[in-house]
Amino acid sequence: MAPLAVEHLGKAVLWKKNPVLLAPLDQSAEASFLVLATKPDLLSPQLRTVGLSGLLSRLEKVCNFAMLEPKRRRRMVDVRNGAMHVGTSEQSRHVLLDCLTLAHELLRSLGEDPRAFYGEHSSAVEVLLDEKRSEVSYRVAAKRARARRRLTELEEQLGKTGFAEATDRLEKQTGEDYQPRDFGIGHLWGALQTCPECGMSARLYGEVEATEQADYDVEPMGGGQYEAVFIGTYWDVVFTPQAFACNVCRLELLGSDELIEVGLPSARFDIEPERLPDYDFDTDPGFEDSI
Repeated sequence: MAPLAVEHLGKAVLWKKNPVLLAPLDQSAEASFLVLATKPDLLSPQLRTVGLSGLLSRLEKVCNFAMLEPKRRRRMVDVRNGAMHVGTSEQSRHVLLDCLTLAHELLRSLGEDPRAFYGEHSSAVEVLLDEKRSEVSYRVAAKRARARRRLTELEEQLGKTGFAEATDRLEKQTGEDYQPRDFGIGHLWGALQTCPECGMSARLYGEVEATEQADYDVEPMGGGQYEAVFIGTYWDVVFTPQAFACNVCRLELLGSDELIEVGLPSARFDIEPERLPDYDFDTDPGFEDSI
């Protein structure tokens, strides 16, 4: 029932933002779209709303929530849809903790008191979330300790001069030595990001959405008239973080929980193209002709 609770809370958040955000994107849902766009009514017999998978995607894009990485998101959706049976206590615990984490964010967005929402289970929820935060903290602390030990051993072996040369070389090779597939999460792009452990330039890995936009200037035509003149293009780029890796100290972080723990971006954000050195921003040759 926990994924279902997340779905209902998420729909409340989108409804509060704009009821149209609940409409499924298919032809059969046109009646729902019209109801939501013209006269939103939860009791309408024509109302159909988006499922949990689409809901989580919209929450991430519209409300800028730090969402789960794809594997954990799919697991939650599969449990909700009955495609996956929670057969072990450990798996059940993971799904429940993910649901409680998202539910807390959704309740905060709605301005609702979690204690009132969970009722007599409120204290148990707090204990579970505290345990999860502790687990993440211990896990990240261990990763950072290994990264520090690696740097210390490297400096002891090479001396200060050799250490500086080696770390500089490793920093420059970051884009070559690390690939998104190393994390087992598919094709992601690397954004330049300072390492929270060693301070060197590293990579924040995530999904990129890039939209080319036309840029215009206004020039006078005479007689008080003006015309828009096309002067070039620029990119609107949105980045959704999912992992982090430093080629110098070898600190590796996976998922929003670990990114949050070290203070790195965890929710989607607008990013400058210059921070995506491996992404191809070549302009479509036919773009200007299509303006």
